[in-house]
Amino acid sequence: EVRCDTVPAGDGLGGGEAEMRALTLGMEEDEAAEMYEGADGPENNDPLSPDATGKKRSMVKGIGKGIKSLWRSASFRTGGDDKPAKERILNELARCRHPRAHKDGGLINDDLEGIKMSRSVVAEIVKLMGKKLLSGQNLMSVTFPVRCCQPRTILECAAYQFVYAPHYLGRAAEAKDPAERLKQVVCCFTACMHTTSQFVKPFNPTLGETYQAEFAGGVALHMEQTSHHPPVTSWLLTGPGGAWRYFGWSTYEASFGYNRLFVKQSGLRQCEFADGTVIDVGFSMDRYNNVYWGELVQEMVGAYVFTDKKAGVRCTVELNAVKGAPSDVVAGSIERFGKDGAAQGGPVCAVEGSWLGYLDFDGVRYWDYSSETRVEPVLVGDPLPSDSRFRGDRN
Repeated sequence: EVRCDTVPAGDGLGGGEAEMRALTLGMEEDEAAEMYEGADGPENNDPLSPDATGKKRSMVKGIGKGIKSLWRSASFRTGGDDKPAKERILNELARCRHPRAHKDGGLINDDLEGIKMSRSVVAEIVKLMGKKLLSGQNLMSVTFPVRCCQPRTILECAAYQFVYAPHYLGRAAEAKDPAERLKQVVCCFTACMHTTSQFVKPFNPTLGETYQAEFAGGVALHMEQTSHHPPVTSWLLTGPGGAWRYFGWSTYEASFGYNRLFVKQSGLRQCEFADGTVIDVGFSMDRYNNVYWGELVQEMVGAYVFTDKKAGVRCTVELNAVKGAPSDVVAGSIERFGKDGAAQGGPVCAVEGSWLGYLDFDGVRYWDYSSETRVEPVLVGDPLPSDSRFRGDRN
């Protein structure tokens, strides 16, 4: 019997918890305890943090201090500093935050039945593969039983990452000032971070599988699975009258850590506007805490970078940015840069907020969770025969 969903949380490896982990890993208790030695710290087994040997953090984490410095510089221009900024953010979050936001940060998953089912499957796989799976092996190479999948494909789930695009990319297309346009794009992607949160695995699309949807206001979405191994999803989202379009492709890797699951995306994401402006959008990482036991919480880690090369402006937003505040708090700045990529002058403005609450630029609110700016996707009436809805195994 694998008891993943019944083991109580604890501070250490005493008694039944150590036994549980040993059972899950398919190894002896003392071997499991040795493997998890000192692993209870929040930074351990995090790809963006120092490892047990004290090696330096990755480049993404390493630029965190620089981002904070830029944010502080911009914040000082409006009379801010670290302590008042933290208090200001906490006060705003008390008024405007996702109802499932965890007090320490991140989004709580309340699909208890789905979590229980997924944990039982994960426990079986971990028991069979043991250390090999927990050492960071890409889960894309692991076969999961169909019973742990929800009756939707990745394409159908991914369509919800576009729900804020009709509003914010539409406003970005109308903006004449490059910094103002960049603000709207940053809002679009920060607001949508919570919209695809889920733990129950979707079906992998087959090669050539498609998905078509539309959004109010004349926005059309076309998606296709353009590679099976590695999994690559491509998309084209077009605004009305050719005012803007958002296109790209993404692939992802998933790996287990200490009671955690990491999902890392990479690829290309670009927003293009009628005047020729192209804004490159970076990627962050999803981290699911308490995968095997405890309350399941999704966090976003790393940094988001938005770059307008034509205008020479970029926005860098660090996630989990303010010490002592919930982990969903973000902070950063917009800055100008030269042809060599080096920053020119001071920051244009400060950015702060939370991907589960709101986003402010120099104290001006551009997005908050309670605003009615979300637009749901609607299936088109006459899709291609390769559309996800025609899969025979989805039920």
